[in-house]
Amino acid sequence: MENFNIFFKALSDQTRLKIIDLLSKEKEMCVCNIYKTLEVSQPRISKHLAILREIGLVKDRPNGKWVYYSLNDNAIKKLDEFLSDLTSKKRKKAAKC
Repeated sequence: MENFNIFFKALSDQTRLKIIDLLSKEKEMCVCNIYKTLEVSQPRISKHLAILREIGLVKDRPNGKWVYYSLNDNAIKKLDEFLSDLTSKKRKKAAKC
């Protein structure tokens, strides 16, 4: 089993969770649109995006003076598989009762 505690720790912050939710609805967004949408300062959003990027949940793509962010589909898929595996194990145990 992979070590997912860093993902869960990152997602325990409300602002980072909102960023992930926002990026799940949009293919890609620049920092300016993220902080305007969430009504949070640009430096604060940049700090949270850096954390999400460092652990691999978010990718960045520089384009001129702007940086665009999107979800890292591979990391999200691994996290989804981990959670699905947890729920299937729970169902199997419950079925044995």
